[in-house]
Amino acid sequence: MIYHKNLLVIKIIFENISKKIIFGVYRPSAYMKETGNFFTTVRMDILKKEIAPDDDVVMNVILESPAGFGEYLKEGALLSIRNGLEEEGRAIVLQILEYMDEVQTKK
Repeated sequence: MIYHKNLLVIKIIFENISKKIIFGVYRPSAYMKETGNFFTTVRMDILKKEIAPDDDVVMNVILESPAGFGEYLKEGALLSIRNGLEEEGRAIVLQILEYMDEVQTKK
């Protein structure tokens, strides 16, 4: 399935492979090897517990414009999480939940 709208909520398992602690409002870029140079911003709000180096955590995040990932964005897909040129983490898509506007209309 190709996700054509913006702000897609997904559940990932994120592994911090950098040498620093990640905490707070974090807006890195997500890349996929299969899509070449396409990337999108990931909204990760890490407010409850910091993620130490070599630690992993399951969390819900928002992909701002996932359309460029095409049919490659599916459960089990591997995302490279980068801040600038430095790869700070890897994420595996566990579940594709819904679009952000659909979440807001359910409230």
